Amino acid sequence: MNLEKLKASIQREIHEAQAQYSILLTSRGESLAINGDKIRPAASLAKIPILIEVCRQIDSGKLHPEKLVYIEEEQVVGGSGIISYLSNSNIYSYLNLIELMIIVSDNTAANILLDSVGIDTVNHTVEKLGAKDTVIQRKFMDTEAQGLGQENYTTAKDMITLLKAITEGHNSYISSKSREFMKNILAKQQLTNKLAKYIQPSMPVSIFHKTGELCGVEHDVALLESNKEKVYIAVLSDQLPSNAEGQRTIAQIGKHVIDYVISNSKTTLANF
Repeated sequence: MNLEKLKASIQREIHEAQAQYSILLTSRGESLAINGDKIRPAASLAKIPILIEVCRQIDSGKLHPEKLVYIEEEQVVGGSGIISYLSNSNIYSYLNLIELMIIVSDNTAANILLDSVGIDTVNHTVEKLGAKDTVIQRKFMDTEAQGLGQENYTTAKDMITLLKAITEGHNSYISSKSREFMKNILAKQQLTNKLAKYIQPSMPVSIFHKTGELCGVEHDVALLESNKEKVYIAVLSDQLPSNAEGQRTIAQIGKHVIDYVISNSKTTLANF
């Protein structure tokens, strides 16, 4: 499958969709952009900027990954994750909180980490990395702030920018150790019903990704690799008539990208 066929397949998936989609795909120096600069609610994609800043502060010695954090009852929030469902479990290391924030998208863990590093610091870091339309204005599940119009926002373009900052290392702002750590964490993502849905264990493809969702909102941003072939893709959706529809559409887009990566990796190997 060539890139033009992949683009056509993705465009067909969203052609008759009632929702609003933003898509950015990059491969082999080429790209497909559909509303790539459109600002949308970030949902749990906002945890990627938090991850980056937490790792930067670990690098600088401001945070220590093994330091234990006691979570007060009033700090526990619902939504995605598992901390709010666990009995008599309120002490975690910073490393545990990072893992929970990404692997199961835990909102309580994300809020504790955001408090630890500071919202303003996170926003400064993402701006320095070139994600100029990404802003964090509130903690997760903060309905009071949300009611006052405070929302977290991002774009498909910014999400690819941040994912590349993690996985490619073309800047000195993030250490190679932190980049490797973050990539490994993204590989352990347990929410796999969107871009990763059709990946089977036997397939020669790896995915490093983070999902996000709110009512009427479904997102996934990923790097897919197979041998020397790699594709970055961000799919952000808004105004969905149902979240299930968004999940199905993103999963179908993921299927096309998986097929593209695997088929092109085989072609690349054959040329060696």
